Amino acid sequence: MSLVIENQTYVYNRELGEEVDARVQAEGFTLIGNLSKAFFQYEIKKGLKVEAGVLWNFEFGEDNVPDEVDPIISLHYAFAEDWLLTAGTIDRNHPLHDAFFNDSLRYIDPIEQGFQIKADSKNIRQDLWLSWEERETTTQREKFSIGNVTQLKMGGFMLEGQIYWVHLGGQKNTGPGVFNNLSLGAGGGYTYRPEKTAGSSYWLSEIGFTVHYLQNSDDPPALPKVDDNGMAYRAFVTAWDTYIYYQHWRGGSLNFNSPRGDVTMPGIALSKGDPLYRARIYDEVGVVKTWQLADEVIATVDLRAQFLLGRFEPLVALNITWRPTFPLFEDYFKNRTRPAPEQMEPPIGRPYGF
Repeated sequence: MSLVIENQTYVYNRELGEEVDARVQAEGFTLIGNLSKAFFQYEIKKGLKVEAGVLWNFEFGEDNVPDEVDPIISLHYAFAEDWLLTAGTIDRNHPLHDAFFNDSLRYIDPIEQGFQIKADSKNIRQDLWLSWEERETTTQREKFSIGNVTQLKMGGFMLEGQIYWVHLGGQKNTGPGVFNNLSLGAGGGYTYRPEKTAGSSYWLSEIGFTVHYLQNSDDPPALPKVDDNGMAYRAFVTAWDTYIYYQHWRGGSLNFNSPRGDVTMPGIALSKGDPLYRARIYDEVGVVKTWQLADEVIATVDLRAQFLLGRFEPLVALNITWRPTFPLFEDYFKNRTRPAPEQMEPPIGRPYGF
């Protein structure tokens, strides 16, 4: 058994002007705080382990009381090579497009409970999950989301499909009816990676592009259904271990990720994508850099220049994560040696990479 402590100190700042707010109904905001997880990890047998603990979300500048406290309890079963089944607290860093699943949710809504099947191998990347968010009562409608990302890779080429369904409804409550938001995406791309030989050093790690067709359908009760779609184009390069990209979005009629809500929640959208994709045209240039400060400490910086309605809007994100693991009981008292640290993935990862 081991005790794992993972802490993320983060800053996420987006600046938007009033002209942008009026057209797209997006807002500027700043998030600064700590996401702290402490949990026990016990390996029942090879490929089967249990994790149990708690997550604290502290937002700086308010008070000494955590803004959110959630339990962590997971059963992880590696049922095949590179495949993992999780029941309980799942990994919420899904590889969905930002138009479907806003990256700020890692701080605003940092935990999901349900079921998940994940894989990440040479030729396939898979994430299928059910997240149960609200239990149905006589005064509250049930809420859950189901998502799937399947990505096939071979010879530098990539094809993928994405589905994300958010449902609000139920059978026994007194609410107005069923509310659904459905996102569908299909994409492809190519990445060139120079072959490296022993002793060689290249400044260029990769260069490539992706193209995605994205569609969003919003269907609340007592309001007409609206559909919207668009194309997202991305070119990227990783040089000197720095990920640099340019993205262009061309949308439809300002209904993508509709902000309507329903009759009981006017203006509260069921969609979870970035509201900037409501714009007809949106461009973004970004730089993502991660430093390995120690075996158990990484720092990631995400800088973006967003161009919307003729305006320049900056976004800055910083995340410092440390994750020590402490062996307990028999292993600790026998030799007092610490296990090799698990490989940490940057919380701000390569967007839509493959």
